[in-house]
Order: sequence, then structure tokens, then C-alpha cells
Amino acid sequence: QHISELMNSLLQFDFSADSETTASITKHYGAAMRSMTSLASRLEGFQGALCCIEDYTSINSLKIWHSEMSRIINYNVEQEVNKYLLKKVLDSDSKFQSKIIPIPRFPRTDNEPSCINFMGRVLSMLLKVTDAHFTTFSLERSGWFLSDGFEVCGLKTMLTLRKAIGINGLAGLERLLCYRILHELHRFVKFFRTNVSKQAVLLEQLRDELFPEWRTPPNAVSIYASGSKKTEMLMLPMLTCFRRVGQAQLLRRMVRFELRRCARSDAKALQQSVAAINASILSGNDDLKDDPDSMKKICDLATNVGIGDPMDTVFMATDPLEGLPILLLFFVLFYVPKLTYVQDYASLSKVKGSYPIDGWPVIAGISTLLKQFHSSYAKSFLAYIGQFIRISIQTYAERRQGKKDEVSRLAADLKNSIIFVQQFCDLSNLSSTALHEHVPQYLLELCSDLP
Repeated sequence: QHISELMNSLLQFDFSADSETTASITKHYGAAMRSMTSLASRLEGFQGALCCIEDYTSINSLKIWHSEMSRIINYNVEQEVNKYLLKKVLDSDSKFQSKIIPIPRFPRTDNEPSCINFMGRVLSMLLKVTDAHFTTFSLERSGWFLSDGFEVCGLKTMLTLRKAIGINGLAGLERLLCYRILHELHRFVKFFRTNVSKQAVLLEQLRDELFPEWRTPPNAVSIYASGSKKTEMLMLPMLTCFRRVGQAQLLRRMVRFELRRCARSDAKALQQSVAAINASILSGNDDLKDDPDSMKKICDLATNVGIGDPMDTVFMATDPLEGLPILLLFFVLFYVPKLTYVQDYASLSKVKGSYPIDGWPVIAGISTLLKQFHSSYAKSFLAYIGQFIRISIQTYAERRQGKKDEVSRLAADLKNSIIFVQQFCDLSNLSSTALHEHVPQYLLELCSDLP
């Protein structure tokens, strides 16, 4: 009860909706880090006190500590997940709640009325400090950065989080992120079937005009211009979905990295054992796949020791969405001009400071969506992008002696498109040959020297 009260009181963050600016993000991030550092030191004091009386009371205090911390975290995660579920898990049905040692429930805070408990508030804090309105994600530097170069979420943030809420807290945070991603993917599928399906004739017409993808249509530039204009009303909802899904996936990658790093130093034998069992199951040489309970335990252990790539997760099974690859092509064509490559972060960042777009989260969102479908969807998307890059190279070669502003714009869009698709392949674990099938390698190397 004392631990629950401590977590509830310290893990409260004040992010006022009317004061979300770069300066306020920096201020609130600093306050959040101080709260988590204070929580970590006080929990360490509780744990040390239990260990001190262990010899006098003849009880395994450390085991009790970890067991109760796990129960508190898992209970609060379970209650926070309820907002994504149709069938809620009540206190009476929770396997983590106890009549003898009940875990207290606290009212929602005024600052975060949408969050049920402290786990939801921690997730909300991470989502707000990594908002694409204010930050740029760098995969090379593993963190989110403000326009002035200040890191608001990185590996140090994850280390502080682990010290505050523990391994079970990080695993619970990843579980909440998974439910958030699943919720957004379901919303996208619903949006596609209610709104995009009305444009099925248009998408089919565009697909026929660009077929086959290996050739260059004579009027390709006008096809792209017409298609972008006709599908413009669909772009903003897609951007919102991809941005949210990608943001959650990148946070999952950082959480998984911290879990893996910690397991390597503190539980190396357990990590190697789980990795061996996991490899055995995947190769089909283990009978555990017929036992759902054992499989769930292995999956939970694999998450806790950081095994696996979050970008390979399949969240749902759904029917095919006809026209999705061609729609994604026009999404890329619509938003690539709004991005620019930033050498310091090795990422595509927004041209306008307040525009809600960031390169890596959008790429991660598209990659995650395509993972939910057959691999032919990703191959088709690459084919369309490859066709567009070849046509852009041809158009640039034809117009390079024209107006300087137009030539500069063509060169920037072409370079950004190549960077976009290369980063997509890197994040999706696709080999470079998958791209070279559609755009020869020598063309990509020639374009790297564009001004």
C-alpha cells in the first residue's frame, strides 16, 4: 500500500494543453525526470530496509519485494489496458488483486483525466515529450531531440525509467504501447473501409495507369500530380495514424533495448536460456508450441530479457485492403516535399517548425502497417516507389537546364524520396537488393551527389 501511494503521488506530470511549447516541453521533461529519480531513490530505500531485516526475521525479503512490485505493476497495467478493451477486467476478476493484501485504487488526476493510474501517466508523459510537433527522432543517436538539439527522450530516460518502475514496469509499458498500436491499426482499417473504399475506382485507375511498375509511363508526371490532388483529403488521417503507430514502435524499440542491456549484465544466463528455447520453438523442434500457457510464459520472459525486434510484431489478422500500396505511394509523394534531410540526426525532419510530421515515426508506422499483411504488399509498395524514383531521375535530367528554383525542388524531392525508401528498408529489415530490383544501385549512387 505504501509503495502504491508513493508511485501514485510521485508519478504525476503537469502537461497543460495550452502551454505545450518547446520551452514548456523542456521544463516538464526536467520535472518528470526529477520525480522519477526521487521515486527510484525512495524505492531503493524501501528495498534496502527489507534486506536489512531479512536476517532477523528469517524471511526472503528480496523475493517478497520483487513479487509485490510485480503484482502492483501488473495490476495497474491491467487496469490501464481496460480503456482499449470491450470486456473490462474488474477488480474481482483480476488475478493480481488480493482480498488479504489489496492493491489500492486512486482517483484520476485533474492533469491527466484520460489516464486510469500512474502507468498510464508515465506513457502519456513519454508520448507528449516525443510529440512530432516539437521533436525530431534520430535512429543513429537513439533519441528524440528538440530544434535546439536538447534530448528529451533517449537511453538515459529509459535508464531512469527502469530505476523508477523496474523491469516489470518497462515490460508493462511495452504492453501498453502494444495495445495503443493495435487500437490505432484497427482505426486505420476502419477508416480505409469506410472512406478509402469509396475511392476504389480511382485507385484502380491509377494502378492501371502505372502498370507494370518496371516501365515508365509516358505521362507519369501528370498521373502523379492528378493522383496526389484527388487523394489529398485522405492524407491527414493517414499521417495521424502512421505518426502515432511509429512513435509507439520507436518507444518499444528503446524499451526493448534497455531490457536487453540490463539482462545482459544482470541475468545473462536467463537471457541465453530463453534465447535458446525461443530458437528451438521457432525451428519446430520443441513441443511447447502445443502448450499455450507455457508459450505465454516464454513470450513474457522473452520480452523481459529484451529478445526480439518490435518492428517484426504482427498485431492483428485482417482481410486484404485493395489499393493500399498505391495509396501509400501517393502518401509518400504528398509528404516528402514537407520534409528535409538533417545531417546531424541522419533523419528526415519537417521543413516548417510546427508541422506535425517526423521522418522516422512515419516510416515506422508504414512499416508496421505493411507487416500486418502479406509480404507482397511491401514488395508492391517498393515497386511503386522505385518507379517514382526512376521517373523523377528522368524528369530531373530533362529539366536540369530550366528554372533554378524548379530544379532545386526536383533535386530535393528526389533525394528525400531515396532517403525515405532506404530508411524504410533498414527499419523493415529488408535487404538493399529488394530496392535494387526496382532502382539500380548505380542510379542511387549518382543521386547521392545531387545538390
